[in-house]
Formats: sequence, C-alpha cells, structure tokens
Amino acid sequence: MEERLRTAFTDRGLVVLGGGGDGAAAVHLPLFAGAMHYWRVDRRSWLTCLRAMKTLGLHIVETYVPWGVHEVGDGGKTPVRFRWDGDRDLGAFLDAVHGLGMYAILRPGPHINAELTYFGFPARIVRNPELQARTARGTPVWMPTPPRMFPLPSYAADAFHAEVATWYRAVAEVVAPRLAPEGPVVALQIDNEAQMFFRLGAFDHDYHPDALAWWREHAGAPESGPDADVDANDALAPPRRWEVADAERCARWVQFKDVYVARALGRFAAALRAAGLGGVAFFHNLPPTDPTLCDLPRLERAIDGTVGVDFYHTRADYHVYRRRALYLAGSTATVPFAPEVGVGGPPWLPPMAAADQEIVTLGLLAAGIRGLSFFMTVDRDRWYGAPITCDGGLRDPAPWLARLLEILIEVDWPALRRRAPIAVVISRADARFGVASSLLDPVTPVIGEALELGRAGAAELARDEGAAEQRRWLAAVEDALALAQLPYALIDEHCPIERFAPHRVIVMPTLDRVDRLAWRRLHELATSGHVVVIGPWRPTRDEHDQPLGNAASLPRRAGLIRAGSLDDLEGLAEDLAGLAGDLADVWITAVGRDVDVSAFEEPSGTVRVVFVANRSERPLVADVLVPAGVHLRDPLAGDAMPPRDGDPGEDGIIVDVPLGPHQVRLLLVEPDGPRNR
Repeated sequence: MEERLRTAFTDRGLVVLGGGGDGAAAVHLPLFAGAMHYWRVDRRSWLTCLRAMKTLGLHIVETYVPWGVHEVGDGGKTPVRFRWDGDRDLGAFLDAVHGLGMYAILRPGPHINAELTYFGFPARIVRNPELQARTARGTPVWMPTPPRMFPLPSYAADAFHAEVATWYRAVAEVVAPRLAPEGPVVALQIDNEAQMFFRLGAFDHDYHPDALAWWREHAGAPESGPDADVDANDALAPPRRWEVADAERCARWVQFKDVYVARALGRFAAALRAAGLGGVAFFHNLPPTDPTLCDLPRLERAIDGTVGVDFYHTRADYHVYRRRALYLAGSTATVPFAPEVGVGGPPWLPPMAAADQEIVTLGLLAAGIRGLSFFMTVDRDRWYGAPITCDGGLRDPAPWLARLLEILIEVDWPALRRRAPIAVVISRADARFGVASSLLDPVTPVIGEALELGRAGAAELARDEGAAEQRRWLAAVEDALALAQLPYALIDEHCPIERFAPHRVIVMPTLDRVDRLAWRRLHELATSGHVVVIGPWRPTRDEHDQPLGNAASLPRRAGLIRAGSLDDLEGLAEDLAGLAGDLADVWITAVGRDVDVSAFEEPSGTVRVVFVANRSERPLVADVLVPAGVHLRDPLAGDAMPPRDGDPGEDGIIVDVPLGPHQVRLLLVEPDGPRNR
C-alpha cells in the first residue's frame, strides 16, 4: 500500500498536509523549534516547561528519543525490553505537546550524543565485538568522550542494523499513532551527526568486514560479501595508509566514506518506514564541519529529506560559522535548517557566553538560514545556559530569544530571500587527496580545521600540493567577493543544476583536477547563459586523478582567474566585479574589507531586512548606502539608525551603523512615510 504523505519540508519550513482536520487545507509551520529532553525533566514539570516554550514563541518542541534510556535488559540472561513509563513516558509527553496545540520533532537515533554516556546506545550494543567498527589495524574504534570513552558501532554491520530495526519498531509502537496531522509529530531525524563520529581520518576506520563488503561494491568488485578475499595485494582491498604510488585508490577510499555514511543513513530511513514511521518529513544534522568535509546533497538523496548543520560557536568564529551557513543555505534542496543552534553548552567544552551565541544566531540568519532549533531551550543535566529552567522558570537569554522570534514572525522571515547573484562552487576533487595524504592521519582533519593552520585549513598538512593550493584559491575568491561587496552563495558541486539557476555568475576555482559531474554541470550552465569563471588552471584530470580526455574542453566562453591573483586580492576583486556587472548598487559600505551587508527581499523584491556584520576584531562604524525614502531600525536594541548629516546623494543616503568586534546587527528597512500597501 502506498505510504500516506503527512508532512514535508518546503523552502519556507514545514507543511502539515490536511493539518486543520478533515478536508482542511495544509498548515505551514515556520521552522523555529526548541529542545526539551522529556526524560531529563520531572514529569510534573512537563506542562510548565512547554507553556514557557510557547511564551517564548516556540511552537515546535524537539527531543531525542534515547535508545539506551528506554531499553532494559542485557539480551542474555535478562531479555531486552523497553520501558515507556514515568519520566520516560514518551506517549504521555507527546500527548501533552498536542494538548497545548504544539508540534514535535523526534530524534530516535540510533546515535544521539546529548552528552549521554555511550551517546545514547545501550551498553550491550557498544560492548558487542560483532557490532564494533574496526581501525586499519583491526582494533575497535574508540570514542574518547566524557564521561566515559567507548567503542563505536560499525554503521555497515548487518547485525547492528538488525538491532536498530528492533529499536525503531519499539519507538513506532508509541509514535505511529501520534504522527501528524492527527498527532503532534511532524518530523523525524535520521541518526545524529553521522560523520564517522567526528573521526574522519582517511585510514582510521571503518574496516569492519561488512564495511569492506560495501567498499568492494563501491570499488567495482563483481561479487562482494563479508567472506570475500581482501588480501592486501588485491587491487580491490582498501588502502590502509597513504602511498603516492597508490594515490588514486587512497582518494577513492576517502570518497567511499561519503558513500558509507549515505548508505547507512538510507538504511536507517528505510527501517523507520518499515516500522510504520514513514510519511513524515525526514532530516539529518551534520556536526559543525567545513564544507569540504561533507557531501550534503548525497545525504539528502539518501534519506529523501533535508540535511542541516549544527552551530556551536563564539562571535570570534565569524568567518567559520558564516562560511558553513552560506554552504548550507546554498546547497540544501529545501529549507536551510540549523537543527542545533547553541544556547548554553556542555560543561566539558570551552565556555559559550550567551551574548556571543546571540550574535552567532544573527550571523546565521544573515547568511540565509531560515530554520532554527535552539539547543537547549529547557535546562537539564550536563548542560548550562538554557533560557528555561527545569521547573519552567525563565532566565536570560529568554527575553532576547522571545523578541527575536517575535521579529522573525513579524517580517515573515521564511518568505524572505537573500540577494546572492553569484555562486561559488565547493569542490572536493582536490580535498579528498588532501585528507588521504594528511600528515595528521589517522587523526581527524576536524582537528586540523580547528587549529587554524592557514587559509587552506587542514589541507595545510597535506602531502598532496594540489589540496592546499586549491583551498587557498577558494579562500581568495571568497575574500575578494567580500572585498568587492558582491553577495555570493556557496553551493556544493553535486547539487542539482536547479540550485545554480538563480545565480547569474558561477565561480569554481580549479587547478589540475575537477569532478567530472561538476565539470559537465559547468558546461551546461555556460550553455544556458550563465557567466562561468574557473581557474587559474584549466583542469586536465578528474577527481580520481585520471585524464579527462575528450571532456577537457573549457565551458563555453568561460572566464579564467588570473594566475597572479592569489597575491593580489584587490585585483581579483576588481576582476570578479567586472565579470559580475552592476550587482550591488545599494546596501554596500565603504568599509568593504571589514563589513558584510546582507539584504533580504520580500517576494515582491522589496528589501525588508538588512544585516550588517563586523568581520574584524576591532569596533568600527559601517557607513551603509541606503536608498532614499527609507530608514533603518534595530528592533533588538531599540535604536534608529539616523542618516549622516548632509544632503542625500544621487544613489541614496549614508547611514552610520556602530558595530562592536565581530558584531552582527539585524536592521529593519522601514519607509520614511506610511508603509506602502
């Protein structure tokens, strides 16, 4: 029987089909949610906490459903069963949500993290050698995390997927009767931060027998299985360390990790559907990660849903979180959704100040994020800084959060779009060789990114020269566009061509390697009239370092970046501005190197909201060019932005916007007279 479609993600948020009752029209929900872990809150306080969330303006509650909390029994002398009573009564919690007219997003894992011991897995799962992921040396893969390190499960292991399917069936017994539109559950998350548990070192894992069977399939073996011959001399055996002579296979192994994660998530999604939890919107959340280390479009295809990115940052991380948010906003097929926007934090990570997190939230919106889930909204153990106490009381930053949500609803934030006529393509053709040849390996490149080694990030430690060089060119293009005040998006090379269509100019820094699919896409875009810019080199080899052959021809009328531009940022900015044409006549600032201005339009084309951000570590005053007839107002600070003294120029008026170090300000654009209707 065909699965009934109940809810779906759209470019504006969530839609509940028939959500108003029999024959009623669909209900469209702005995707503003907050996290509350029901099993960590006294059941007697559930209603009080939920009402407090509604007071803040949050009508969607998000919660994990932790496998290890609900399962009892060791599967041996004590049979496995599931408890849904007391504070663990998920059904009663969902009924309380529904009774208040609220909605729920559930995250049933299998991995949930949530600062739980074993990341929410039952102890018997992580202790079972048959289920454990394997390193290149054949040893278990350990997760070194508080409060107790543990061996990781293999996401390729058939036995592990069988256990997960059992868990999902138990969840479905409680949740299936409560799916929207009859019930409150509008979305389900497929696993959690599934990026090899942050262990992305090329030759770290997974070498479980079932993972090696997947690899042999990917590598082209005619037959594969856990008992297939995987002798080290076999051309289809996985590499276990970087070898220059075997560079192609090493890069394919790094590429396989994306395939591995997508295949595992796709299998989890199928298990949820088989359990009776299909028909609602599915999503996944990537951890805070550099765009070169993830393949967002592949994951979205695997789960047939939306993939978001989590954000835990301070204001000093402006360049990092903005880049990741631009990638998410440019690459997702539906709504750009941040499933976890930090409010507070766990006690074993660097402290996260509330003022910093408020600025980061504004910075995410400035990059085009339209869906937010605040983690945590209700306090719990192993966390600090939530705006709602575990007994329903309000504390800072509750007033700020309530005001922000009020503003976002007032301006109809999900309907606004950021002006970005230029798209910069994120490519992994060289990046994979960088991960494979890293001097850090098997230490994850996530560490290399955090060390801020240079403009090439973790690729600075690559033995493959192309990886660092291509990353430096990518950074130079982004910096030059910011200097020229040309609004741009970051788009994954594997996005469908429809994602590129709204952007007039497509820029893809290239050296000798290029992904074949991305190269064909550039040809299609050039043929359809887009301005395509590549270089500084014309690629001759593909993502596996094989000759492009007949496919090596340049896209139609493609522009080439000048080879000397890496050391001439101003010249590169002028070149890109010349190719782009007149794309930023207003909403620019004379302090271009240090200030970002992002304008958001209503469907009619009227600019409704402008964000002004200080990229630097020093306070400054941004002089923003504003069209005549409007003024700017900061609704969070309650400040009006008066025009500079003097007569308006031909192009508009100058408004001074004071900014602290790395500060981001949300400004409403309001007519000087009565608002036009």
